[in-house]
Amino acid sequence: MEPTTSVQLEGDVAASMLKLADALDDLDDVQNVYANFDIPEEEMAKLI
Repeated sequence: MEPTTSVQLEGDVAASMLKLADALDDLDDVQNVYANFDIPEEEMAKLI
């Protein structure tokens, strides 16, 4: 599923959203997690 609009995230907000998406994905009752945020590659390199 591809969103038609997205939000650019950087810094602490990007880290928090990745943490939230990961936590949701780990729940047994959750089958899919969708989001409309985009994190620049340079920012992802810092977070990983």
